[in-house]
Amino acid sequence: MSGLEPEELVRLLTEAVEPIRPSPDAYRQIRAGIDRRRRWRLPLMTAGGMVMAALIGLAVVALRPPPSSNELVEPAVPPLVTAPVTGPSRTPVAPSTGGTGRSARAGGGSGGGAATWSATTPPTALPSTSVSSPPVTAGSSASPTTVTQDSPQLPTAVVKPAVAGDVDGDGRSDQVRATGSKLEVVFSRDGTVGQVDLGAIVVPLHYTVVDIDANGFGEILVQTTSRSGMDNYALVRYASLDTLASVSLPAQLTLAAGVQGNVGAGFRCMDRALRINSGTSTDGSLFTVATTILALTPEGLAAQDSRSDQVRLPADPATSPFVAACGQLS
Repeated sequence: MSGLEPEELVRLLTEAVEPIRPSPDAYRQIRAGIDRRRRWRLPLMTAGGMVMAALIGLAVVALRPPPSSNELVEPAVPPLVTAPVTGPSRTPVAPSTGGTGRSARAGGGSGGGAATWSATTPPTALPSTSVSSPPVTAGSSASPTTVTQDSPQLPTAVVKPAVAGDVDGDGRSDQVRATGSKLEVVFSRDGTVGQVDLGAIVVPLHYTVVDIDANGFGEILVQTTSRSGMDNYALVRYASLDTLASVSLPAQLTLAAGVQGNVGAGFRCMDRALRINSGTSTDGSLFTVATTILALTPEGLAAQDSRSDQVRLPADPATSPFVAACGQLS
């Protein structure tokens, strides 16, 4: 190159630079190409992003593992339902021979019956009123228990009202007996012995089993004492499975039958109710009798109606207010 003449060198450089000299037409072509590419860039980027998102979604679905056929699926837990308590069937025990009743004052009859005495002239029913009553008190074999008719503590009654002599609601008679001051029942449902301490019981046993509230479980009326023409009774109910409980009367009322001086008392079983009669007299002949209708509820005996009458003794035993008239106690 050092051998070139200056003129030759200028000529060669000019020939090399001349083709790339800028021209207005080339500049406009380049500018137009840049504008075209700029217009297509945003739509292409948007379409590419959508395609990429779709590919990612397909890849996630394709790569997710299929559910195993051996996977354990727990079923929904059903609601808790309390089944009625029932015991195994057993052959019923023969009734105790001690349940034969006396004919004096009670009109004769054996315990364990279930017939209901109907009054000749029942009192006119008044609208029921809510009256507070003492709760059922249990005997020595069980603590005090409040039992509702739909309580799971009670088994299911076979028939309503209960059949004759049936205390535990299984459709068969139960054996009722006395051991000292305790009333005992051998339940035919499962052979278990339930008992309640009544403080005193007249022997030979004088009792009856009547389903007063017609709930399928018979109540027991048993004579506890007898003194000077007045017989006192206790009311015992089936409180829960294999459990007995005594039922207290509202204040100022007694479960008794007979006349003692100028005081008389009696009771009768009616349709799903218990009628208590309390009489007073000044001459021992003409009595003013206050009658109270009691309903047996899950909480105890509650007063529903009351009235007052004049009765002169001696009266016909069929209509006398001072007798025990429930089932076989008549």
